Amino acid sequence: MTQQAALRHPASLFYLDKPFDLAPELGMRPTYAQVADLVEDIAARLYASGVRPGDVVGVYKSHNADLLFLACAVARIGAVPAMLAPFLEWETVVTMMDRLRPAHFVTDLTKIGESGEHGERLRALVPSTMLVRGRAAGLTALEDAATDQRPPYHEIPGDDPALITHTSGTTGVPKMVAAARRGTQLPINMQARMARWLRFDETYAMCISFVHSRTFAALATALELGIGIAALTDADVDNVRKIFLECKPGGVEAHPNMYTHWEELADDPDGPLENVRVFMSTFDAIHPRSIRVMLGASKRRWPIYLQSYGQTETGPVTMRLYTRRNIRRADGRCVGHPFPGMTKARIRPRPGIDDGTRHGFIEATSTGLGITYVGQQELYDERRDGTWWNLQDIGYRSRWGCLHLLDREFDQTPELDSLLSAEDTVLDRLAALTEAVFVTLPGGVQPVVCTRRDEPLDREAWAAAVATLPKVANPVHIAWKHMPHTATWKVKRNVLAAGLADGTIPVLDTVRPLT
Repeated sequence: MTQQAALRHPASLFYLDKPFDLAPELGMRPTYAQVADLVEDIAARLYASGVRPGDVVGVYKSHNADLLFLACAVARIGAVPAMLAPFLEWETVVTMMDRLRPAHFVTDLTKIGESGEHGERLRALVPSTMLVRGRAAGLTALEDAATDQRPPYHEIPGDDPALITHTSGTTGVPKMVAAARRGTQLPINMQARMARWLRFDETYAMCISFVHSRTFAALATALELGIGIAALTDADVDNVRKIFLECKPGGVEAHPNMYTHWEELADDPDGPLENVRVFMSTFDAIHPRSIRVMLGASKRRWPIYLQSYGQTETGPVTMRLYTRRNIRRADGRCVGHPFPGMTKARIRPRPGIDDGTRHGFIEATSTGLGITYVGQQELYDERRDGTWWNLQDIGYRSRWGCLHLLDREFDQTPELDSLLSAEDTVLDRLAALTEAVFVTLPGGVQPVVCTRRDEPLDREAWAAAVATLPKVANPVHIAWKHMPHTATWKVKRNVLAAGLADGTIPVLDTVRPLT
C-alpha cells in the first residue's frame, strides 16, 4: 500500500514529532515517496537476512511511528508481522513469544539493553533475532544486510493470517490475535466508505498505539486518500499543541483518555483544535464531557465525533455519531449501532443470573473476527459460539436497537449498577478531573481520581458531584503517571486495585485507600 500511495501522491507529507529510528536521516517531514522507499529498503534487508513468505516475525522495538512501516516491510515479503506494544515488560514479551514461537524477532538496542536475563530466554525460543539499527554480539544487524535484491510480491490467501496483534492486557498477559487478510480489510472498508461520504481530504492526525490493528486500518485509508498524516508518538498536551498548530488537522483520532487530557487545548487562544472537522476514537467508551469539549473547540460549521466500539478480536462492531446538538442529551453508555452488512450485536443472558433487567453479555459477529488466539486455542474456543464472539462486556440493547455498555464482566459489583456510569457522572460534574476510576477493594468500592496537571483535589466539589450516587468512599488522588494503563490508555483496574491495597502506588493526599 505504501508503493501505490507513493505513485499517486509522492509529495504528500508525514508530520512526525520524532524521527524514525529506522531512518533518522529522513527528518521530521518525510514524503510518501521517501517512506515507500524506506519500506522497500527494510523489506530487502529482512529478505536478505532470511525472512520468507509465511514466516511469523515478532516485532518489539522502542515507541515510534516507524513501527507501522516495519510491519509494512515484513508484510511486503509475505511474512506475518506480530506486533508487540513497546510498553510491555520483557517478562510478558517472553511469555507471549513462547506462545507465538516466531521464526524471527526484530528489536532494537534499547530493548535489548533492558532485557537482562529475559534476552537469553528469548534467544532459546526464537531462531533468529535482528536489530533494526546498531550491532550486538550474536544478533543480526539489518543495517549490514544486502539491499540489492528486492523480494518478490507474494499473494496472501484471504483466509490466511496477515497480521498478529494483541489484546490490551487489562486483566493479565495480553492474548495474541491472528487476523486473516479478509478480516484486516473490514475496518479499511468501513473507514474508506465513511471518508467518501464525508468527502474528507484534509490532514489526518493520529495519536494511537502503533501496534494496534486499528492503526493499520487508519494508515491504509489515509494513504489511499493521499492526505497529510500526522503520526504522534507523544500525547503530552504541549507536544500535541505544537504539531496541530503546524499541520492544522481536519481529522483527529486518539484514545478516549487522551482526549480528556487534551481538553485544555480547547481554551488555547491559538486554536490548535479549531480546524478539526472529524474527531474519532475507538478502543474504549469515551466520556461525554470530552466529546462536548472537543466539538466546542472546533470552529468548523458542522464538526462531528465518531465513536466506535469493538475489540482487537472483532474489529469495530458499532459506531455512534455525535454533533454539538445531540451530545447535549447523550448517554455515555450508548456505543451506537452495528455496521449494516458487516457486524451484528446481541445480548446473551448471564447463566444463573436473573436480576429483572435486560442486562447480559454483549456478543458480536463480524467479518473482521480474529481467527485464533495464537498458542491459546482452547481459550479462543471458549469465547466463540459459532459465528458469535463473547466480548465479556455487560450491556443491553435499547428499544431503538442501540447498544449500551455498562461494565466489563470482571468489574461488576453489587454496590453500583455500572462503574462506568458512575465515572461518567463525576467527570461530567468536575471539570478539573482527567480520570475517575472506581475499583473494588476489600473494604468496598474505591474511587481513584487524577486531576489536570496533578492540581489539588477540591473535596467540597467532589462531595457535591457524588451526592446523587450511592454512598461511596472518599476518593484517593494519584498522579496520572502512577495510573497503570495499557498502550491504548485503558486503565488496568486489577493492577490499580492491587497497587492501592499494598501501598506500591503513591497517593497525593492523606486519604488512604479502603482496606
